[in-house]
Amino acid sequence: MNAATRAAVAYCLARGHTPVALYNGFPGLTRHHDDKPLGSVREVSWLDAESWVSKGGSEIGTNRGLPSEDMPTVAMCFEKYKIQALFAVGGFEAFTSISELRKAREQYDSLKIPMVILPATVSNNVPGTEYSIGSDTCLNALIQYCDACRQSASSSRRRVFVIETQGGASGYIATLAGLSIGAFAVYTPEDGINIKMLDRDIDHLREHFARDRGQSRAGKIILRNEKASKTYTTEIIANMIREEAKGRFESRVGVPGHFQQGTTPSPMDRVRAARFGVKSLQHIEDFIGKSKEEIAKDPMSASVIGIKGAKVLFSAMEQVEENETDWKDRRPKDEFWMGLKDVVDILSGRPKSHSTTSSPK
Repeated sequence: MNAATRAAVAYCLARGHTPVALYNGFPGLTRHHDDKPLGSVREVSWLDAESWVSKGGSEIGTNRGLPSEDMPTVAMCFEKYKIQALFAVGGFEAFTSISELRKAREQYDSLKIPMVILPATVSNNVPGTEYSIGSDTCLNALIQYCDACRQSASSSRRRVFVIETQGGASGYIATLAGLSIGAFAVYTPEDGINIKMLDRDIDHLREHFARDRGQSRAGKIILRNEKASKTYTTEIIANMIREEAKGRFESRVGVPGHFQQGTTPSPMDRVRAARFGVKSLQHIEDFIGKSKEEIAKDPMSASVIGIKGAKVLFSAMEQVEENETDWKDRRPKDEFWMGLKDVVDILSGRPKSHSTTSSPK
């Protein structure tokens, strides 16, 4: 987030625009709207932003609050501070915020400005892109954690680690990490968890450890997304494995928690954040000189910047909201990585019949 914000500030200053930071999101904006501009809305100088390049998190603060909580005040603040364009960096809440602001244009003229959302969340669950800033850093941290667990599992041989990953209602992080570390199984919200699936997996673990005579390092890792099931928690799955193992092998629980948020951003995240930050501002510049009505009528005046296939594209919010968004589960309708789950199973030798989506035999 900081790399994207820094790049946007630098571009603004180089082009003669005035970068203004909304500290702590929309709640910060509405809570302090009676203060002087030195409150939660203030100009950002290069001296402020220059050191943000390698810092994780967000120096101007983030907040999950939505503009719909007090839309009249948000619109009034935009008018009061003469905000002429909005560049938002964030996750599904930021995506929802831009959607709400776009829809509120009918009521408030001050919201008829160009808006761009740059998806930034470790969960990689924002529609309109296949890649959100921060997800690569998360994967790096999670895989480092899993590698340490795998080393422990391999050294003691007969051990299964059940590791809980973040990712919200999207199994992206669990699946990509599973593919990277050679996980035995990955449990995601998309497929859920049921008793038959666990039964088959435990049977396969029994068979695997029964065949092992010490020649191979037989430690195993199972990754479970935090929202894969309300009933079958990470602890319960580990206990079931331990109970059914009958002493022939053991299980352990690993919960890296917010360690997965990473420390300093990965090079890929930094570079993409800077590139997309500049591209977003260039897209906003296309609307210079247009009237508020012209801006409001242009679908691309509220857009998402993202990667689709091999291209960096801007997508109209209106289209993404309607055609690409699963609002209930807060993720894209079509998740490009879903096919990788089969690859994880093939590489681990996991029985194909575990899948709830497989055709009956």
